[in-house]
Amino acid sequence: MNQPSTAPLPATLADLVHRLDRARLTGEREMGNEAGTLPASRYTDPQYWQHEQTSLFAQWPVVAAHSSEVPVGSVLPFDALGVPIVVTRADDGRARAFFNACRHRGMALVASGGAEPTRAKTCKALVCPYHAWAYELDGRLRHRLHAETFDGIDPATLNLVELPCDEAGGLIFVKRTPGPAFSAADFLHGLDAHLLWLRLPQMTVFRKVDRVYRANWKLTVDAFLEGYHIRVLHRDTIYPFFADAYTVNMHAGPHQDSLVARRAAFDAFAPPGDRDALCRLATPTQLLFPNTFLIWHPDYVSLIGMFSPAADEVRWVHTMLIPPERSGEDWTPHWEKTFALIEQTVFQQEDIATAVAIQRGLSSGAATALQLGRLEHEVLRFHRNVDAAIAGKLVPAGGERDRLSF
Repeated sequence: MNQPSTAPLPATLADLVHRLDRARLTGEREMGNEAGTLPASRYTDPQYWQHEQTSLFAQWPVVAAHSSEVPVGSVLPFDALGVPIVVTRADDGRARAFFNACRHRGMALVASGGAEPTRAKTCKALVCPYHAWAYELDGRLRHRLHAETFDGIDPATLNLVELPCDEAGGLIFVKRTPGPAFSAADFLHGLDAHLLWLRLPQMTVFRKVDRVYRANWKLTVDAFLEGYHIRVLHRDTIYPFFADAYTVNMHAGPHQDSLVARRAAFDAFAPPGDRDALCRLATPTQLLFPNTFLIWHPDYVSLIGMFSPAADEVRWVHTMLIPPERSGEDWTPHWEKTFALIEQTVFQQEDIATAVAIQRGLSSGAATALQLGRLEHEVLRFHRNVDAAIAGKLVPAGGERDRLSF
C-alpha cells in the first residue's frame, strides 16, 4: 500500500491486536456489560437537534479536511458545519481557518457549493469578487479599493475573523465558533500516534462525494459503531471478507479505535509489522468524536464526515484516500471500480438506505425506543457522550479551558 512503517506499533494499538488474537483463539466476542435502550426522540426531536448544534457542533473541533487537500498557497471552502468557513495554508505551512466572509460587506471570498464537492484553489491572496478587497492567506487585510474613502476606519481592525484550527495525524480540525486556540494532538488523546503509524498524512485524495440524505446524522454514526449488522445487511458485498461480529475497541477520551476482524485473521494470525499486515487481519476504524470516521480498507482509506443540516438530514462527506505511489493514471480504473463498490453499493445502497428507512420508521411514531444488545455497546456509549456534551459535562480536551473528564 505504501512504504512499510519503520516505527514500532503503538502500545495501545498492539494491545488491540493482542485482544483480537485472544478473541480469535477463545471464540469469545468482546461485549458490553448490559443491553440498553435509546429514545426514538434522539433522532427526531428538533429541540434536541438544536441542542446538538449549539453545544456540540458549535463548540467541538471537527475534521474539515485531510491535510493533503490544502497544500501551501491554497484555500478550501468548508461549509458543512452550517457557517461559511475557508481553510488556508500560507507560505509558513500552517493551516488556518476563517469565516468565508469579506469584512467590507460580508461577501463570500471563495465560492462553494455546486454539483461537485469543492476542491482547494491555488491563490496568492483571497480577493473579494464584490469590491476586490484582498486578504493574505494568514487573514491580514492586504488591499482596499479606494481605501482613502473609508475615513476613520482602522484597517488593522478589518482582518478576517479567525476560527480555532489545528492539525494532527494528517487531519485539519476546525471549530465553527471563534475562541481560544486548541491542540489537535491533545484533542485526539493519543490517537494521533495510531494515525501516524498507519501513515495517514502520506495519503492523497482520489475522490470525494458530498450528499444529503433524509436520515438523522447519528443513524449513520451508529452503523459504524457495531459489527453486529455486517452478517445480514452486507451479506452479499463485504461479509464474505469478515468474521461474524468479532470487534475489539479501545477508548481515547470520547474517541474510539476499533479492529473489526477479517476472516483472514482466523486462517493465519501473525503480529503485524506494518499497516498492510494489520489491514489483512482486521479493518481499523476510528471514531473521532463527534462525527468523523476513518475506515482502513486493505488498500485505501475512507474518511467520512457525518454532518447535521437538519434533525432528519445527514450531510455525508466521503473522501477516498489512496497511497501516493498508486495515484497515477494506470491506477485510475482500479480506484474507480473500488470507489463505486464501497460508496455506491456498500454505503449508499446498504448503510445509508438503512438509515433512511429507520428514519421513516421512527418519524412515524412506530417505536418510542430503540433496543440495543451487548454487541452494540459502543452505540450506547456514543449517545451517552452526546448527551454529556449537550449537558456541558463533556468538553473537548486540548483547549485553554480543558475540563474533560471520564
